[in-house]
Order: sequence, then structure tokens, then C-alpha cells
Amino acid sequence: MNWISNLFSKHWRNIHFAIIILISLILIIGYPNLNRFISQVVLATVYYPFFKVKSSFADLSSIASERDQLQEALVEASVKLSICEEAKRENDRLQAALRFTPLAGYRLTPAKVVYISGFGRYLPISATINCGTKDSIFVDLPIINQDGLIGRVDSVMDNFATIQLLTDPSNRVAARLAGSREMGIVKFLAHGGMMLDNFPIHGAIKVDDTVLSSGLGGVYPAGLKIGTVAKIARPENKPFCEVKLNPAVNFRSLEELFVLRPERK
Repeated sequence: MNWISNLFSKHWRNIHFAIIILISLILIIGYPNLNRFISQVVLATVYYPFFKVKSSFADLSSIASERDQLQEALVEASVKLSICEEAKRENDRLQAALRFTPLAGYRLTPAKVVYISGFGRYLPISATINCGTKDSIFVDLPIINQDGLIGRVDSVMDNFATIQLLTDPSNRVAARLAGSREMGIVKFLAHGGMMLDNFPIHGAIKVDDTVLSSGLGGVYPAGLKIGTVAKIARPENKPFCEVKLNPAVNFRSLEELFVLRPERK
């Protein structure tokens, strides 16, 4: 057997050449059955492996394309779900706002916050809404939502208006307690939060009392909720209490609100 192996290894080129010539002669002579058999053998041994490789690449490409399409559809569905969830949240807020009843003698003009300024470490001090002179908005109109007083119109353009929020330290609101009816001035301190200033040291006040606008000053009508009493200090030898308030409105989440306009008589 070794001599056969040696012979094949020495003359393998010639043997291959002889086999090719033999196959070529058989194909030329033209035995149909034999030709068919040889063709099948050649296809099975030479062409079929390359065909399988090509098919595998085609299958992989198809799978990759389907994966990309599924991923794209998943992202699209996720975006649509997020939009629907945000629409539901907005709908819930609007439903709550629609149940809000304006003060007698006033009408509500709905508006949407489009810009907030001064937003950062402390609460924002101003905002811009999508209503202006075309909506009969003018300076000093009160701004509210279903939770309470937000501020007043500070400047107006055709399609927009700027609001001075209660969190602006330069803003002041004449206020009174809903229970005792005693009065003070609501102001906002940059490092102290919302305070009820000028409240008498011996005044009747307690934690959780509701603070309302008093109507004095001519800008804010009486009865708008400003906040609730959070902390009271009565310093000795001073004429006024130090009263800290919890604002009724969340000034970090202003979206939909109302301009309070007096009805025409």
C-alpha cells in the first residue's frame, strides 16, 4: 500500500490531469446516463457548497434586515406610547382645570406656558404664555390655575405675555388669613422662600391656616388662594411674626393656567 501512496504523491498532478481528460472524453462521447451522473457529482462536490454559502449569506442578510425593521418598529411604538402617556397626563390636568370655577365677575382665558426664566437652583421668577393683546390680555391681570394664585401679567405683545410670578422677590401681594381674617403681605425671599410679612406678633395664626389674597392694592381680587402656613416664629421685642408659607401652586411644574379677566359690564 505504501508504494501506491508514494506513487500517487509523486504523480498526483498527472493523475488529476488524466482524470480530467477521461471525464472530458466521456462527456464528449455523450453517454446520457453517464453524463447526467457526472454532472450531478460535479454539482454536488463543486457547485453545491458554494450555493450553500451564498444561501447562508442571503439568509443572514434577510435576518439582519428583519431585525432592523423590528427594532425600528419597537422604537416607533415606544415613541407613540410616550406621546399617548403624555397626552393622558395633559388630559387629566385639563379635566381638573375645567372643574375650576372662576370668581364672580371674572372670566377665565386659558393659556399655556411656553417659556420659563430664572429656573435653576431657586424657583423661576417669570414665565411667558401663548396669549397676548389679540386675546384681550393686558398688564396686571391676575394669573391663576386650579391650585391658586400664580402671579400677574407684567408685559404684553400681540401673541405672547410675560408673567411676574409670586416667586419674584419684587412681587408683593396683600393677603389675609381665611380664618381670623387678619392681614399681612406675602413676599418671596430668595433664600427663605414664601413669607407672610407684617403679621402682628399677637395675631391669631396657626400652622396649616390658609392664606388668601385680600383684594387690597387693586391688582389681585380677594379670595385667591396663595398658600398655607408652614412655620411660625414670634421673636421677642419685635412687632411682627416670622411666618413661612407653603405655596399653593407648584412653580416648578407650570404648564396650563388661566388669565383672570373681569367681565365687561
